[in-house]
Amino acid sequence: MTSTTPWGQRKVIDETADEWQAIQKKTFTRWCNSHLRARSVAIEDLFADVNDGTVLLNLLEVIGGDTIKSICGRNFYPPVKCKMDIHKLENCNLIFDYLKAKELKLVNIGSSDIKDGSPRLVLGLIWTIILRFAISEDGKEGLLLWCRKNTSGYDSVDVQNFSRSWQDGLAFCALIHHFRPDLIDFQGCLANREEPMTNLNLAFDIAKNELDIDRLLDAEDICGNAKPDEKSIIAYLSLFFQKFAALAQKDNLADAIKKAVSTTQHHESSIKDYDENASSLLSWIRVQHGKFSSVDDLNAASSTSSVVALIESSHSFKNNEKPPKQQQLASCETLLANLRLSQRNNERPLYAPEIEVEDLDTEWASLDKAEQGFEDSTVALLDAFEHTDYALQRFTNKIVKIEDFCASSSPLFSSSPGASVAECQALLKKCIAFEAQQPKYATMLGSCGEFVSLCHTQHEGTAAASSRYDAAVSSMADLTAAEAEYKKKVEEALAEQIRLLAVKEDYEVALSNFEFELFEHQEALLEPISLCNSVAAIEVVIKKTEAVKIALESSESTLLELEGVAAELAASSYPIDKDASTARGLYSDLTSSLTERFGKLEAAHASQATKAKIKEAFAVACSKLMDYCAETSRVTASLTRRMSITAEKQAEKLEHLMEGFANDGSALMDAVEGANDAQLAAEIFVNSTTTHTVFSCRLVYSECEKNLKSAIEINSAHILALNGESEMSAEQAREIREAFDNFDKDKSGKLSLKEFQDGLMAMGIVLNDDDSAAEFKRRDLDGSETLSFDEFATYILEQVQSGSSEADILSAFKGLVDGKPVITGNEIAQWFPDHGDYMNERMGDGEGGKNYEGFVVDIFKV
Repeated sequence: MTSTTPWGQRKVIDETADEWQAIQKKTFTRWCNSHLRARSVAIEDLFADVNDGTVLLNLLEVIGGDTIKSICGRNFYPPVKCKMDIHKLENCNLIFDYLKAKELKLVNIGSSDIKDGSPRLVLGLIWTIILRFAISEDGKEGLLLWCRKNTSGYDSVDVQNFSRSWQDGLAFCALIHHFRPDLIDFQGCLANREEPMTNLNLAFDIAKNELDIDRLLDAEDICGNAKPDEKSIIAYLSLFFQKFAALAQKDNLADAIKKAVSTTQHHESSIKDYDENASSLLSWIRVQHGKFSSVDDLNAASSTSSVVALIESSHSFKNNEKPPKQQQLASCETLLANLRLSQRNNERPLYAPEIEVEDLDTEWASLDKAEQGFEDSTVALLDAFEHTDYALQRFTNKIVKIEDFCASSSPLFSSSPGASVAECQALLKKCIAFEAQQPKYATMLGSCGEFVSLCHTQHEGTAAASSRYDAAVSSMADLTAAEAEYKKKVEEALAEQIRLLAVKEDYEVALSNFEFELFEHQEALLEPISLCNSVAAIEVVIKKTEAVKIALESSESTLLELEGVAAELAASSYPIDKDASTARGLYSDLTSSLTERFGKLEAAHASQATKAKIKEAFAVACSKLMDYCAETSRVTASLTRRMSITAEKQAEKLEHLMEGFANDGSALMDAVEGANDAQLAAEIFVNSTTTHTVFSCRLVYSECEKNLKSAIEINSAHILALNGESEMSAEQAREIREAFDNFDKDKSGKLSLKEFQDGLMAMGIVLNDDDSAAEFKRRDLDGSETLSFDEFATYILEQVQSGSSEADILSAFKGLVDGKPVITGNEIAQWFPDHGDYMNERMGDGEGGKNYEGFVVDIFKV
């Protein structure tokens, strides 16, 4: 029907009301007949057949559970006696009296409306009865939530309402497939998504023929409307809910068995993982212990670079290879603790491995000790080789001078003693000069012997230096003997003539001695500061430098005397071989270098002192953190193993421990990080005062925190399981919380009786009003006429789980197979598709199937 607007436009008038009325009439008629079948009564024309009230009164007795007489105090007129309008009106009045007693208030409808068969009011009355006795008004939300939950995850299915969400038939197909996947191929339904009539007829036929659900709707009632009638679909879906809620009970029995089998498989897997990890870790520890206990690598080192390579290899092991193994050790401890906790919670015997965690800890401590010993030995060898390098450097500087002295002096003593007095005197002076210098070079040669003795025998340069020293000793001895013989010849040739040369000779000897002393001072000032790796070593060098300073100050008078003698000889025009200017220049250079030398020594002294404090601070911070983490881990493990205190007390202690860890542990870790930053800033890359590194500290801290959190989570799950006498999975907790929050209308955190009853429907639990009210009263311990979330969740878990003990699982099997002593292969395939192979392998054969009693006993041994 259309009408024209004043502007000439055509406006479509909604004519679907008559169509909806026809659909509702058909749907409500079929719904009533599905219940009236128990009284052998059927409605043909809803509006006409209800006018005497007898049909509706029979319906109320069937679905209400109480007779009309028990509620209203008298019987109603049967059809054969209900011919007059007065009788019909009295029957209709009983309908309203019954509904009022059931706390159902009706407005804008009277007995005459029913007698007259008013279509709109009759349909409204039937809908009100459906809401009250099938789902309740708020129960629509519970029914919608139940439908949405059981169709979640199906492609192209999104249940948001009771109208268009069902129009393509896929939601009906998904709902049937969820509970009975053996009855319908959902992928085939998806392929027919463009043919909604096909999917709707398929779903309705299966519901009628396979599930005994009366066909309240026809496919065209839904597919042929722009917006299907919500009330008709709700009435139809209420029958699906009643059918599948009972089927879900058996699913719960099967879920309990699956959980027990999964627990056993989890325990077996955990035992295998622990044994493999513990065995491999123990083998690795022993191999590494053997490497660090061996001295072959240390004995084979012959140079400073080879020792440095050993130290770098040790550091690489500590920073790269060792931390993952330390994490594996912590993982083994956590794995075994979690396994035993799960075995306790599931009433299984505790696993006793061949390799206990304590065995691994002992072997690890032994490895730490061997590693530290190796590191100490390499550091000591490096120190010895560095001192050897320095000793060899000083040896080389001195032995070259000795070898030059011997080489330059040897030709003199093989020459002629001279043919004149001047030559003899000259030669004699040279002998005297040699005799004056020889003791100094002999002393220098003795110093070379001391340097050789300071060299480490394992160093590659020690043998060559020793041979060179022996050769120099031999050369010096031969030269001394030759000089004595030659001097005797010169003295025999020289009678006198020594007076004029006395001054010159004395001068040269004194100048040579003075220059030798300056050379010794120069050697002392050239000692490398970089080799001083400690405060004590720096202080030794400072004392030597101060001694040089004092010696230089006291020798200035000697230099002035030498310069005076040189001036006197020059005034006498007597030639001299050596001027004092070289000594004066060297003396000035040494004196002027003292200030810079002292500055560098003071800076080096301050740097070493600062580094020593930084190293000690890092070692102390590491030690405190490791001790704290070890104690925290010990207390955590102790709490999880103790059976003498309650789970709630364990939770209290664990939370207190976590609170302390968050404050104290974090502060200690920050202290380690700060100390490590200070080391890096000071360019400290090796700290021999501790075996710990910032990497090992981070790893131990992280593992400690993870173990503590894991213990708290496991304990919380244990408490919930104890309080509710069953375990609540994360998915169950989410579903129960969703239902609880959905029906907690005033957001008070409590459910009233009405909200509790609606919540049961959302979770798929079917109870009549009296039974649900009795359960509500039994759970309401404080008499507040409300239930908390924990009370609601505990009841739901009791209904959907049969427990996890051996007796519970055995009872679940019996309930699943209706008390038979065996379970067939088809039943295993139907209820346990993911565990079928495992169960068939473990179950013994029985008459007509598999013996499940022995299987239950076996799985509870692990």
